[in-house]
Amino acid sequence: MTISIEYCGTCNYRPMAASLAMAIKAATGLTVQLIHSKEIGAFEVAFNGESIYSKKKAGHFPDYEQIVHAIKSRQGGSV
Repeated sequence: MTISIEYCGTCNYRPMAASLAMAIKAATGLTVQLIHSKEIGAFEVAFNGESIYSKKKAGHFPDYEQIVHAIKSRQGGSV
């Protein structure tokens, strides 16, 4: 299972991406790949290549519990 967070480095979103990655790992045991994006404002979370969150579409940062819930439901775990 692959989880990735693509974040805008120009906007200094790396600390938030790292924090979310730690929350995901703590809740699921899964490792998260952080990807520096050249797209301004990007904060995209994907599970096995499928987008599960887009800051550009939502207009705000994700709720960590929402992301963990989405990952657990896709991996067949309890939510």
